[in-house]
Amino acid sequence: MSTLALARTVLRFDVVGSGAGDRGRQVLLDRALESVLDLALDAVRDPRYPIGSSFRRADGDSATLVIEACIAKAWIVADFVLREIPIALSEVNRVSNPEHRLRLRVAIDHGETVVEVPHVGGDPVVATARLVDAPRFRQALVDSPAQDLGLIVSDRFYTEVVRRGERGLDQVGFRPIHVPAKDFRRLGWLWVPPGGEPAPRPGRGVKPETASVKIADAVRVFRVEGPPDVVLGLGE
Repeated sequence: MSTLALARTVLRFDVVGSGAGDRGRQVLLDRALESVLDLALDAVRDPRYPIGSSFRRADGDSATLVIEACIAKAWIVADFVLREIPIALSEVNRVSNPEHRLRLRVAIDHGETVVEVPHVGGDPVVATARLVDAPRFRQALVDSPAQDLGLIVSDRFYTEVVRRGERGLDQVGFRPIHVPAKDFRRLGWLWVPPGGEPAPRPGRGVKPETASVKIADAVRVFRVEGPPDVVLGLGE
């Protein structure tokens, strides 16, 4: 009997510029991606959001994370992707050779998804693969060489989650882009941190929450409803 599809959130992570350099660099970047996900998942221990048990598949210079529907989508974007992923990136890159600096493109969609370990399928899986590889998304990271993270979400995710404004997501400066592909032509919503300076790299004595507020030279800082000391720095 085949596994039935369930509503889930799908995240696709892709390493920027992974094809450049020799095989040793490629392996190091693959390992760095695994380290970033390990650090970010380990950092979110809120029992209300057991994200650590999510299905995760590594594919060399990319990774897929499938999160159960019981975990709030606004929390996934604001607290996991926009807070913990940048902190983990800063930590991994702080100890790396500059030539091995890890930069990531992240795509998010949600919908009916089938998980049959180690396989995963469904429209959100296809959508995130196309979104993360969108030419305008790739170019946006080329045009922002100081930034280590870019995010794109599907139009349905933007409409149903981001635009609702939970966790302050309506303050994030997403912009619409068309994502053309042979079998995929849809609208995506893109965000790359503003400013020309890289995100700060937390060192000893610096609280991760404080460092994340300064990420990407953010121009707006505000508190959102949630556990104490949850602070987001988001660009307009």
